[in-house]
Amino acid sequence: MGRAVVLGLGPMGRAAAYYLSKYTENEVVGFDVSAREVERARSLGINASQADVLAGVDGVVKGADVVIGALPQSIADKAVAAVHSAGVPVVDMIFMWKYDEAKAASLRDGAVIVPACGWAPGLTNFLAAAVVSELDEVDQLEIHVGGNPINPSPPLYYSILFSLDSTIDEYVRPATIVRDGKPITVDPLDEVRAFNTSMVKGDFEEFYTDGLSTLVSSLKVKNMAELTVRWRGHLEAMKLLRRLGLLDDRELASQVLGKALNRDESDFSITVVEARGFTDGEEAMVRYEGVDRASGQFTSMSRLTGFFAAITANLIINGYVRGSGLTPIETVYSGDLFDMVMDDLRKVGIKFWRVERRVVD
Repeated sequence: MGRAVVLGLGPMGRAAAYYLSKYTENEVVGFDVSAREVERARSLGINASQADVLAGVDGVVKGADVVIGALPQSIADKAVAAVHSAGVPVVDMIFMWKYDEAKAASLRDGAVIVPACGWAPGLTNFLAAAVVSELDEVDQLEIHVGGNPINPSPPLYYSILFSLDSTIDEYVRPATIVRDGKPITVDPLDEVRAFNTSMVKGDFEEFYTDGLSTLVSSLKVKNMAELTVRWRGHLEAMKLLRRLGLLDDRELASQVLGKALNRDESDFSITVVEARGFTDGEEAMVRYEGVDRASGQFTSMSRLTGFFAAITANLIINGYVRGSGLTPIETVYSGDLFDMVMDDLRKVGIKFWRVERRVVD
């Protein structure tokens, strides 16, 4: 049993605190500057307090065995650096860093930091390590993910399911992918392609997004990309908004999308992580795939993001995840650890199916 502190009690942080409170023996306390978010957390039985965590990180994390960061992207870096300076391990679920040597050097020592540890990146990184480990040689790794409303409506066929600022980033921030062994950047909306799955009925498309995160450096794969799945019609609408210049100004984009998009609690999330290459000299493919849906008090996106961060934090408390400084979750992968994580996810109804095929077309 340990003490876990959750910084930020929005949907993702609230889900993490709930998981730790309900499914582990740890002492859990959450903090948020918003009285409303604190009350929402307390209504779920979470021990929560109102605090400006950046104003006094040392006091907030005192006595903690691990901290989960679920703060807005604009302040996440500062909070993680402050927690690290306090000597406390931290699991941060916000997409903060691309893994680069300069950042790694500045955070190489001290307590472990598991960066970008939510759903995608995070859980998808862990699944990527699993599929890559099963092949002798990997030529291609693709991650297909997408959280979408169950009932999409025009004109945008989408809803606000996570931070609006991060949502806008998906359409304007160049996406890093790996081609022929070299990282390159591509415009996210330059290439839109159909996405087909037997897991969900619907007409979907996908586009490159900047979610490989630490995988670019931690896995040696010749070709690698993350693509985000959306209902057909959404990406054409976003292309039009961008051509009109409505995504160039972040404040304007937030106003436009804030009015045009609903906040939908009824969502589903698609996850497909697939590696192709060779095993025993034969072409082979290994894939993990799953669909999750909103349940109880939580959207699917908050379940996948918050619950996986909480599971990782619990692994740190129990000594299964160790490290010094920046430690991407995929770098601690092992078969035994993978089985433990999958078992923990199944407890909350999150399941993935493994598919293997030899002599791939």
